[in-house]
Amino acid sequence: MRSRRSASCSRRRSDVRAPALVLMVLLATLPACSSTLNTPLAMYNASAGYRYTTLASDGREDTLVILAFSGGGTRAAAFSFGLLEALRDTRYLSAGSPRRLLDDVDVIASVSGGSFTAAYYALFRERIFDDFPAAFLHRDIEGELIGRMLWPPNWFRLARKDFDRINLAARLYDETVFQGRTFGDLLREPRRPYIIVNATDMTLGRRFEFTQDQFDLLCSDLSALKVADAVAASSAFPGLLSPLTLRNFAGDGCGYRPPQWLQDANRPGNPPMRYLHARDLLSYQEQAARRPWIHLLDGGLADNIGLRGPYIALSSQDSGWSVLSRINRRVVKRVVVISANAKTKKRTDWDTRQAAPGLLSVLGLVSSGPMDNYSLDTVQLIRDFFEQQEQQANSAQSCRDALLATCGRATTPLVPHVDWFPLELAFDRVEDPALRDCLEALPTSFTLPEPTVALLRQAAGVLLQRSPELERLMKGLDASWQPAAARVDPELQRTVCARAP
Repeated sequence: MRSRRSASCSRRRSDVRAPALVLMVLLATLPACSSTLNTPLAMYNASAGYRYTTLASDGREDTLVILAFSGGGTRAAAFSFGLLEALRDTRYLSAGSPRRLLDDVDVIASVSGGSFTAAYYALFRERIFDDFPAAFLHRDIEGELIGRMLWPPNWFRLARKDFDRINLAARLYDETVFQGRTFGDLLREPRRPYIIVNATDMTLGRRFEFTQDQFDLLCSDLSALKVADAVAASSAFPGLLSPLTLRNFAGDGCGYRPPQWLQDANRPGNPPMRYLHARDLLSYQEQAARRPWIHLLDGGLADNIGLRGPYIALSSQDSGWSVLSRINRRVVKRVVVISANAKTKKRTDWDTRQAAPGLLSVLGLVSSGPMDNYSLDTVQLIRDFFEQQEQQANSAQSCRDALLATCGRATTPLVPHVDWFPLELAFDRVEDPALRDCLEALPTSFTLPEPTVALLRQAAGVLLQRSPELERLMKGLDASWQPAAARVDPELQRTVCARAP
C-alpha cells in the first residue's frame, strides 16, 4: 500500500511540476527588473564593514586554513556539510588541550550550492550540525520554489517591474533558511571564518564577491544586505533564475580611495592578467555613469569551485585579504587549502547514434563544459603554486647552506619556509569504483532524497580522513594524532546507488 501511495504522490508531483517548469521557461524569456536591494555607503572606511581584517581569529596564528565549497545544488551543499562535520570530528592536542581542526578555519570561499552551507555556518555556527539538514538539505527547495511560482498572487508580483524570479527565490531562502539575517549580523560577533560568497558579474564575466571590499567599489554598504540575496545570486543559474541586480552608487561618491595594491596593479606595464583584473575592478568607479546597475548570476560561471579568490590572496598582494605579507614575515608556517568539489561526470549516449545531439544537449554542454574545464584548471593552478613555493624554498635554503659552508660569517636573508597542504575532496578520488560511479551520476538539483544526502556526508568524511595530506598536516600539529575510522555504510550505499541512473 505504501509503495502505491508513494508512486501516486510521485506522479502527482510530476504532474504539477511539468506545467510549472513550462511557466518558469516562459518567465525566463521575459526581461527582468528588480527593486534596489543594496543601500549607499555614507562614507568609505577601509577599517569598517565585513572584511577579513575586521574579524577576530579563534585559530592558530601560525596555521592558515582555507575551505572552498563548489557549486552543484543540494549535492554540493550536502558534500560541503559533510566536510564541516569531518573537520569538527578531527581533533588533536595543542599545548596539552584538545582542539578541533574546524576551529582553525580562517576563510570559506563558496559558490552556488556550496554557498548555502557556508552562509549558514557563518550565521549560526554550531547550530548548523543540528539544524541544517532540516532547514535545507532534506527539503524540496525546487518544489517549494515552483509552488510559490504557481501561487496566483505571485503571478502579479512577477509581472511587476520591481520583482522577478530571483526575488522570489531570495525571499524563500530568507524566510525559510537564513531567518532574515543580514551581513550586519555577521559583525555582531566579528570572528572568523571569513565567508566569501561568489557570484558572477554578467558584464565582466568575472567573480563578484559579497564582501565590503567589493561593495566599496559600488559605494554600497554590504551590512544592510540580506545574506539570502547573496546566496540567491551565487546560485542563480541562467534561464531558471533571473540575475540579481544591485545599484552602483559610485556616481554619487563616498570618498572611496583605491587601496595601494589596486593602484599598483592599474598600470599598463603590469602582466596582462593583473592589469585587466584591476581595470575591471575600477570600472565600477570609473564607469559608474555607464554602469549604474550591476547584474549578477551564478558564481559557477566564473569559478565553480571557489578557489580563484584564495589563489590570488595567497600568491599576490592583489586582494583585500591577501595573506602573502604574513607568509613572507614568517608568521604563517602552514597553509592548508581544502576544497569540497562536488563535480560530477556526464554520461551520454551521443556517440552511439549517427544523429547529432539536439539543441538542449548542445546548450547543456555549452553552459557546463567550459565551467568544468575551468574548475579543473583552477585546482591544478593551486597545486602547481604550492609545488612551486616548496621548490623555491628548498632552492633558497640550499643556496643559504652552501654560502654558510664556504663563508660562515656571511649574512644571509631569512628564508620563509611554509608547509603547503592542498587537499581536494572530489568524487573522482573515491577508491571504491561502484561508489565513485554512483556519486558521479548524481543530479544537479535543489532536491535530493535523504539517504542520498547522508551518503554524500559520509563520503566527504571518508575522503578527508583518508587523505595523505591530512595525515601529514595533523602529524605536524600533534605527533600522536591518528586518523578516525571513517566509512561509508554499505547498506546506505546499496540503497542510494540502486536508484542511481
